[in-house]
Amino acid sequence: MSGPQPPAVPAAQVSAVLAWAARLAGARPAAGTIETAAYLTAKAAVLERIAAEREQGGWTPEDITAAAEAAARARETADAAALLAAAGITTTED
Repeated sequence: MSGPQPPAVPAAQVSAVLAWAARLAGARPAAGTIETAAYLTAKAAVLERIAAEREQGGWTPEDITAAAEAAARARETADAAALLAAAGITTTED
């Protein structure tokens, strides 16, 4: 291992992102792009921290790769949602 261990992702932070996902899934009408982008950004941040923990924590290369790929996909999705929100597209139906 090199460098200091990244701080663990608090369980409360993971729980908050999961609760946010549940609220968005049940939103009627559908949640807007601004809130969706904010949620996806928070999700990506949590996954990126988890990936960093695994890399520094001696996990298997397969687990490290899986975590890093999940984080990268989440960040790409968050960035795309942020672009929609910035363009003024207010719902996914627009």
